[in-house]
Amino acid sequence: MRRLLLLVPLLLAASPPLATKVMISDSDYPEAARQAGLEGDVAFDVLVDEKGKVTGCEVTKGADLPGGLAAESCAMAQKRWRYAPARDDAGQKVPGRVHYAIAWRITSRCPPPDGQTICVFL
Repeated sequence: MRRLLLLVPLLLAASPPLATKVMISDSDYPEAARQAGLEGDVAFDVLVDEKGKVTGCEVTKGADLPGGLAAESCAMAQKRWRYAPARDDAGQKVPGRVHYAIAWRITSRCPPPDGQTICVFL
């Protein structure tokens, strides 16, 4: 069964970038982690420029996980996710930052709900 999941960001600024396309599915599970049966939680900040393009990704939790879970999470965000730019108090487009957490799971176990983490099952 294929499930598409829409991530809901934790907003880090008064006028954050607005997600226009942020979706993942079970086929996004990193292949090396899938083959090794690895699971883990990755948290990261997506950096968005004043044009809405993802310009960077900073892992804040799970950088040391094996199987490419952190690296693949950031690579996916940088390649595929799109945003409307953040705006300052004057309405001008400015760079922004959005926080995400992904719980990569092969089994049907999820961390306790916290309103920020999305579980991805195979």
